[in-house]
Amino acid sequence: MSRHEAFIWSEPGRSAVVYAYEPSEPVHGFLTFVRDTPPFEAFRDPRAQRELVASQFPEQVWQVPRLVAAMRTSEDLFFDIVSQVHMPAWSHGRIALAGDAAHATSFLSGQGSSVALVGAYVLAGELATHADHAEAFAAYERRMCPFAERNQALATAGGTIVTPTTRAQVDARNALLRDPEAMAKELATAEAEARRTTHSSLTLPEYTPAP
Repeated sequence: MSRHEAFIWSEPGRSAVVYAYEPSEPVHGFLTFVRDTPPFEAFRDPRAQRELVASQFPEQVWQVPRLVAAMRTSEDLFFDIVSQVHMPAWSHGRIALAGDAAHATSFLSGQGSSVALVGAYVLAGELATHADHAEAFAAYERRMCPFAERNQALATAGGTIVTPTTRAQVDARNALLRDPEAMAKELATAEAEARRTTHSSLTLPEYTPAP
């Protein structure tokens, strides 16, 4: 496999991925699946994690059996859920949250680092322009919440490259990956433009520190 090359096997709601970061390094394997409820019962039990993942991939096709077998014996298994953080408030007393602690987006939509940087800038600016920290925190939330929520909504707006949830989404994803020109056109569609608009929907204010 070449550098930064990936191969993907997919069924609606499930994907097996082999990814090469560098040709000289071991490849990385991913087994991802969509589930209605988080598997909280497996979080503290590595054996339960392995059994749950294996149960989602019974197919004897492609590299799926090898990935499942490697997952069962791996010493560096990483098991987690793709989630977002929605907090009713981002501050309490003299403590304020920023970045993913306040408004994690998810890798399905990206923008986590971008939104965190914007939030840090706004929080610092509001603290610099308000003598009272409670007023600064409230202003920070008023300005940032709509921007963060718009970016979070991108994660649930449709199918994803890694784990499409319907056959139509799988077929559309595959068609795009097989045709770079079609992918370029897709990136120029109204949906892609809407994403870019969301990414830049907050104009950073110029803050003048309070005297």
